[in-house]
Amino acid sequence: MIISLSYPPHRTAMDKVPPNPNFREAIAEALQGQRLMHYLGCTLTHIEPGYVVAEVTLQSHHQQQLGIVHGGLIATLADVAAGFASFTLTPPGFQPVTAQLQVLFFQPAKGERLRAFGRVQHAGHRLHFAEATILALNNDTETVIAQATSLLSLVRLPPSD
Repeated sequence: MIISLSYPPHRTAMDKVPPNPNFREAIAEALQGQRLMHYLGCTLTHIEPGYVVAEVTLQSHHQQQLGIVHGGLIATLADVAAGFASFTLTPPGFQPVTAQLQVLFFQPAKGERLRAFGRVQHAGHRLHFAEATILALNNDTETVIAQATSLLSLVRLPPSD
């Protein structure tokens, strides 16, 4: 499926008031420890309650032996987008961790960048359900390459000393 650059999938949880009014600061702090994201070149380009956009500029080391983007990178980008979308609706003292991630790959990724739109479909007290749509960007074309669903468990952070 090829779509225009104006593609933003339907956003669902944005009318929710985040339980942590300082969710942006909490996410910024969590990003400091995200070594894999830094290693892969993954960044968050948009953050709002229940909705996150993550991107990665593709490099040769992101390819597998057939010269296409490795599915693990696509799954990681989906996990990042869904996880941080969940983080925006997580109360203070908790962090979401992925309990289940299902990724459906529609076609190989080709292009300069990948973009993932993560959105929360349901935010419960202990479990969040989120989705991510992953696109390959090539010149002025965006192609949907994968769709993911994620079940996230909210875990209590240990008390800080």
